[in-house]
Amino acid sequence: GSDTTYPPFEFVDKTNAIIGYDVDVVNAICGLVNCKATFVTTGFDTIIVALSQKQFDLVASGLTITDERKKAVDFGDAYLHYGEVIIVRADESRIKSKDDLKSGKYIVGVQTGTSNEETAKTLVPDEKKQLKRFDDFSQAVAALIGKDVDVVEIDKPAADGYMAQNAGKLKIAGDPFTSNDLALAFQKGDKTLQDAFNASLKKLQGDGTMDKIYKKWFVDYKP
Repeated sequence: GSDTTYPPFEFVDKTNAIIGYDVDVVNAICGLVNCKATFVTTGFDTIIVALSQKQFDLVASGLTITDERKKAVDFGDAYLHYGEVIIVRADESRIKSKDDLKSGKYIVGVQTGTSNEETAKTLVPDEKKQLKRFDDFSQAVAALIGKDVDVVEIDKPAADGYMAQNAGKLKIAGDPFTSNDLALAFQKGDKTLQDAFNASLKKLQGDGTMDKIYKKWFVDYKP
């Protein structure tokens, strides 16, 4: 299961193929454990429930480890550490960091059901007036560029991806302000698959493969 609207983690290219960082990670793991990955596009707001209902075997979707999600699914070992940031339009001069959101003047775009939405609630004095929720981050970023929102709260790697896709139109305001880990998620109690993936991930981290995949998507990739 994957929300395939989240470059460079997972997205659809011009040929309608699903590509991205998570796709390469899962395929590299499958190369070691002799499996074939089929990615199923799923809305992020329902993806944990769908996994817990066994609609697929795992979730690979830039998923942050949280205590709340642990109640419904099991997480594998972390494969990426990151911070959350806010992005603004390139010509924005009013908003220099998250602290400026405390003024109550600015509209913040977030994706429904994400950890970013939960963080954004703590950054503004009035979430009902200041938070604008979207089905996916590509819609939130489009709204930012179109001046329907002032800020998008998002993970740093994804922010880099959207800035690459919209060259010269966006920038990060301030520094990352959280410390989070991303991981694959598995059905509760599925130790066989989880253990196999964890062991393979450890090998890929050790032999430099994970570094190469990161470089491909977060350094070298140009839309």
